[in-house]
This record gives sequence, C-alpha cells and structure tokens, in this order.
Amino acid sequence: MKKALLVIISLLMCLASSAQNVEFTNEAFPNNKKEVKEAKKHIKDGEKLLSEGLFREAYVELMKAQKFNPNNAKLNYDLFKCTYNLKMMTESYNYLNKAYQLDPNVDPEIVYFKGMERQSKYDFEAAVKFYSSVSPTSQWKSSADKKIRDCLFGKSSINKQVRCFIDNIGSNVNTQYDEYNPVVTADGRMIYFTSRRAYKKAQYASDGNYYENIFFSKQSGDDNWVPAEMVEGINNMKDHDAVQGITVDGRKMLIYRADGNGDLFETTKKGAKWEKPKALKTLNTDSHETSATYSYDGKTIYFCSDRPGGFGEHDVYRSVMDSKGKWGKPENLGSVVNTPYDEKSVFAHPDGKTLYFCSDGHAGYGGFDIFVTTYVNGAWTEPVNLGYPVNTSGDDAYFVITADKRTGYYSSKQEGGQGGYDIYKIAFLGPEKEFAYRSENDLIDGVESFVDVDIKSEQIPLEEARLTLLRGVVIDADTKEPIAGAHIDLYDIVENLQLLSFESDEEGRFLLSLPSGRNYGENINAPEYLFHSENFNIPDTATYQVIEQVIKLDKIAVGKSIVLNNIFFDFDKSTLKPESITELDKVHELMVANPEMKVEISGHTDNVGAAEYNKRLSMQRAQVVVNYLLKKGIKKNRMKAMGYGFDRPIDTNDTDEGRAHNRRTEFTIID
Repeated sequence: MKKALLVIISLLMCLASSAQNVEFTNEAFPNNKKEVKEAKKHIKDGEKLLSEGLFREAYVELMKAQKFNPNNAKLNYDLFKCTYNLKMMTESYNYLNKAYQLDPNVDPEIVYFKGMERQSKYDFEAAVKFYSSVSPTSQWKSSADKKIRDCLFGKSSINKQVRCFIDNIGSNVNTQYDEYNPVVTADGRMIYFTSRRAYKKAQYASDGNYYENIFFSKQSGDDNWVPAEMVEGINNMKDHDAVQGITVDGRKMLIYRADGNGDLFETTKKGAKWEKPKALKTLNTDSHETSATYSYDGKTIYFCSDRPGGFGEHDVYRSVMDSKGKWGKPENLGSVVNTPYDEKSVFAHPDGKTLYFCSDGHAGYGGFDIFVTTYVNGAWTEPVNLGYPVNTSGDDAYFVITADKRTGYYSSKQEGGQGGYDIYKIAFLGPEKEFAYRSENDLIDGVESFVDVDIKSEQIPLEEARLTLLRGVVIDADTKEPIAGAHIDLYDIVENLQLLSFESDEEGRFLLSLPSGRNYGENINAPEYLFHSENFNIPDTATYQVIEQVIKLDKIAVGKSIVLNNIFFDFDKSTLKPESITELDKVHELMVANPEMKVEISGHTDNVGAAEYNKRLSMQRAQVVVNYLLKKGIKKNRMKAMGYGFDRPIDTNDTDEGRAHNRRTEFTIID
C-alpha cells in the first residue's frame, strides 16, 4: 500500500512539474548556459518580428527557442499569436491552452482568447465566463461583450438544427489548391468558382500562391461534375479575378478584381465567348467593393462595400437598372440588414424576394454566420440565422443555394478534402443520414471551426421555394436545328410591363425564373420566323416547379400559323381583356416588319353551347383583334377575320385542359 501511494505521489509531482512555467534562466538550465543564451536571442528576434506583423518569420525564430524549452508560458503565448494570425487554428489553440496551463496570468488579454477557444468547441458556458473576465479597459472589451451575446444565442439554439448533410463535390472541381466562391446557375447544372491552381499561364501572386482565376464545370448527371475548365476571355492572369454572381440565364457575370482597393466588373456572354469585363463605375468607389449578386431579373445588383456613410464596416447595398439600362445610384439596405460590424457574401435567390448574406454583427455562433432576409411589403424582414450545422463557431460565408432551396454550396477547408479550400455541397432535407460533424472546418478568409459534439436535435424545416424555373430550347420547326440568338421577352401581362429581354445561347437554350404571384406572358421570336407565345399565370401559393419547353419556330411563309396564347376575352363575350395588349402589340410589330404580309385572324371555341352561337362569338372575337390592328395603322386589305366556332379543334373536347386549348385565337399567313 505504501509503495502504491509513493507511485501516485510521484506521478502527481511529475504532472505538477510538467504544468510549471519554466523561465529561460541559467538557474533553470545550469548545464545549458550557451543554449539559454541562444534561445533568448531567438526570442528577442522573434518578438521584434512579431511586433512588425511578420508572423511567419517570427514563428520560425520562436520555434527555435521552443525546441529548447517548450514549457515557457510567454513563449507559448507568442507562438499562439503567430499561428493565430497565420490561420493555423489547431496549432494556435494548442499553444494558447499550454500558455494558460503554465501561467493563467501570462497576459491580461489571454482570457479573451480562451473565451474564443472555448466558443470554437461549442462550450458556450465556459466561454461566457472567460469573456466576462475581460477587463473593462481592454481593447477586446467591446468584442467580448458581443461574443457573450453570440454564446448565449448559441447555447439557446444549438439543439435546433437544420437537417442536412455535407459532401465534397469531388476532384473534377477541387484540387490540391484553393477553390472557393461557388456560383451556380438557378437549375444547379453549371457551377462557376474561383481557384488558385496551377493552370496553363497562371502566375504567382505576392503571397507565393497562384493568382485567383475563374473556372467552370457542368453536371454530367447523378450529381457528378465534368472536369473543370478555365473560363476563357475574362481572366487577366496577372492579377486576381474572382467570380461573384451570375444572372439566372447565365449570360452575365459579376467579377471582383483587385483594382485599386477592390472593384466590381461585369462581363456578358456573346455566343460561346465572354466579353472583356467592364468596370461598374456607378457601383465602384475608392473604398472596397466586393461580393455581388444579381436579382432574378438581372435588373438589380446587391453588393457589399465599406464606403463612408454606412452603418458599420462593410454594408449591403443595391443598385437598380433604369429604363435606359444604366445602373442607378447605390442605396444602403438599411439598419435591419446592416449592423455596426461587417456584412459580406451576399446572394439573391431567384424567387425575387430572398437574400442571403453573412454577418458578424447579427447574433450567431461566432465569427461570420449566414443569414436570410425576405423582402415583404417594401421592407426587409429581420434576418434569421440559418442554424447549425450550416453555421458554425467559425467564419461561414460564400453560401449560394439553388432555385429549389434544396442544395447549397460553400467553401471549406476540411480533413479528407482534395487540399486547401474545397467546394462542398449542402443537401437540405435529404435522405436520413448520420451527421458528419466536422473538425478543422473553416471557410475562406475564416477561422477554423471545431466540432466534437453529439447533440439530439430539433429539426428546422426549410421554407419552400415559391418560383417556377422555365428551361427551354428554341429550334427550327422544320430542320430541328437550334436557333441561337432567339429573342425571349417576358412580361407581366396584367401591368403590361416588360420584365426580361435576352437571347438564347449558342445551343438555342434559355433559363428563366418566374417568382410566384404574377401572370406572365412569354414571347419568343427570331428574324425571318413567326413568334411563339405562352402564358403562365402563377399564383402566390405555387411552390417550386420546373417547366421544360421545346419552342419550334416556323419560318415566315404562306400557310404558316401561330396560336396567340396571350389574347384574352371576358367570359362568353368578345370584349378584350387588358392583359391582351402586349400580345396584340407583338402582332402589330410582326406585320410592320413584314409590310407585304396578309393574314387571317381566326377565332375558335370549344364544343360547349350551340354551334351557331359559338361560330358567331368566335367571329366577333376575331374581328375585335382586327379592329385593334386597324387602329394601330395596319391596312384593312391585309387582314381578314374568320370565326370557326368548334369546327377546327386542336385537342380533345372531353377534358377541361383540351377545351381550354381549343378556345383560341390564331394568326395565319395567307399571302
């Protein structure tokens, strides 16, 4: 028993000695006076470099002393400062903990950083105790008070989790270098991102890494991505180019360049090529402009800037395009969104009302968290934290989400990745899958997060997306060849307001976002072709859907006809509804552009009611259309009205849908 007791006492003495602060003195190392002298010189040189902000060089010098004596509190604390500023978070917190263990009073500010270390481990209660110990005169007092608020938020909400799982999107996109700033098209089929990889003519920046360049990849099916390629024509190779945002149709892109203090540029895709980026002079200032995104219709840019006159550091602003296609004076989104701190990494969802951004000013788990706000009745709602594990105790940013709000993308540095920062996919409300809690997980420009918890969670449901994605291709009706550069116009036909106007791509394809709650008219035309129109009346309650279109355009020729899908009449009457004006004006434009064209305007009904009555009603409706065109200046001898009643159905009359198709107005070339 006595022998066992002696062993325990001996072990306790060893533990005590291992936690004892050892100074660099000859008394502590009587047999190593030369080594003590050399170590002191390394410490002196390292502390000088540290004071000059040369953290990597300071780290090298201080480590020479550390190898001789690893048990000095001040040295470990200095090594913490170096590694913390070098974003070596695992090492930095190891040095911090050792310094605190050796001497908790090594520096008055250590309690602030111990609070950060505990917060990174989700030990919010201990973190609050450390933050509360920060001196009222400390430079960190204000920050400590804010972090106490974050810890209280974290403690109260950590059990309310978003059901999701997170996966690396693979080696076809990610490399041993850094990949970040993912930007996806609304349908999630193409991704643009920023990479600092070795690639062809890539050059080195001053930090020893390759310059940022913009790459893209396409989905090949089954959530796989094809090997990424550099976007040609927009990377200058001699400086940083970072993708920020892209329009829903993928034809315009916002780029950040380190021009002066950092500015925003815009490029347009013509055919298969991107044009040379142009500076957005209305948005740019002598301050730092970054992190930009387009609204669903491409007519508003949301961006972040630290220009004077804001609420804090970087704020979120917006600029609206005027009727001449010029960007208007930027306006601050206000104090509901912006705080006295930093707001960055903004992304506008294609539903036209939802805005995601990151902030270290709103209540979160620590560092930057991702928030969402909604534009309702002319104002932004109070931002909502997206929750854990999307948000962590580190910095979370550069978040984008697909139109259906089911798949998000972000950048992270994780064990098991391809190397450096990789792009990861967040699948929301996906199949049940055990959470893979992450260690050493941080986002670009961020502090690593450390997660080592086992929490029974209350699931947070995601709001359903309320929009329709319209994905189509325009082809020649006879040859079936794609028509590149076809004009696509989208209207609110109730307000007779043009919402969008753009062209199909080199493969004849296009992509539109139609936020719920509008009656849309679509018009597609190309030179030497008859136009095609569609109507989409989407109620407020409509949730996410995808409509696939194959638009077959007929060449202008005698005998060719089109259905005028956006001409409407009052029930059982020949009175035109105001919603018809946009379509009628398109017919007028077509006839003006083809002055020799002669046409028949024909009315058609379903088989409900008497044949003679329907024939008379259809004739009256056709004549109303002719009369409108007469008033617009089209000569009478170029048009004739015909009413066919239900003699020429194009669909069955046995269903509501079929009868709706049969009730129509047609335009036919007769000469």
